[in-house]
Amino acid sequence: MKKRSTIIMTAILFLAGLSLLLYPFVANQWNTYRQSRLITDYEEVVAGKEAAGELNYETEWTKAETYNDALVPYILPDSFAEAATAGEEDKEYLACLNVTGDGMMGYVQIPKINVKIPIFHTTNDDVLQRGAGHLEGSSLPIGGENHHAVISAHRGLPSAALFTDLDKMEKGDHFLLYILDDILCYEVDQITVVEPKNTSDLTVEDNMDLVTLLTCTPYGVNSHRLLVRGHRVPYEPEDLADEKIPLGNMSFHTSYLLWVIVGLLVTGMFILLLYRQEKKRMR
Repeated sequence: MKKRSTIIMTAILFLAGLSLLLYPFVANQWNTYRQSRLITDYEEVVAGKEAAGELNYETEWTKAETYNDALVPYILPDSFAEAATAGEEDKEYLACLNVTGDGMMGYVQIPKINVKIPIFHTTNDDVLQRGAGHLEGSSLPIGGENHHAVISAHRGLPSAALFTDLDKMEKGDHFLLYILDDILCYEVDQITVVEPKNTSDLTVEDNMDLVTLLTCTPYGVNSHRLLVRGHRVPYEPEDLADEKIPLGNMSFHTSYLLWVIVGLLVTGMFILLLYRQEKKRMR
């Protein structure tokens, strides 16, 4: 009877440990699938509206450009803190680049770290739990001189990779923004770590077309902000084909399957040790 109880307890411990180990892997796979579906749905809706004559790209670009031209520069808020606002939504802002009606304005792809996630209006918490957010007050991500768009995403969520590996980016790497019917390519030219209230690096620079990817750092501490800035360059797909993290430099934080395998091995060794101790005790 005692032996049976030991076996049951061991099985419960194994299943509990296995569940904990599998959660990040399964959750990340689910979120990756969900983000992929959002991107596919976005592309299908945009293509469908264009085919039906319900979407005029020129009108949408003009509306976004008009918004950017009228944007009054001010000190940008921290993406991961509540901004001091009047509490009312900016309907003009939310109407720009919102052809699908769900707040998705496009998506960002970072080939080096194998990231492709939707970009939504605002950096509200519910937005940052499912993708990247555009920092309201920065330029809309449509390209053009005297524009500086800021795209934010979380780092270190157990359920999604998002910008977790953004610290692997280096000067000369590229990232892409898929907006309406255009692909905007940016080459990383500046990587900085700043305090949350320091937004001086996010301001517009004369005659520059800039986009900054922003996330928290250090990993798990989140006391500062990592800013990866890029300037617009021509989109040449062949130049991005080899941008991958070297195998020896891969992040353990997003190697979910590796952690599952390691965890299973440790759990298996633990169970084997218990079995041997029990067998020795029964002699």
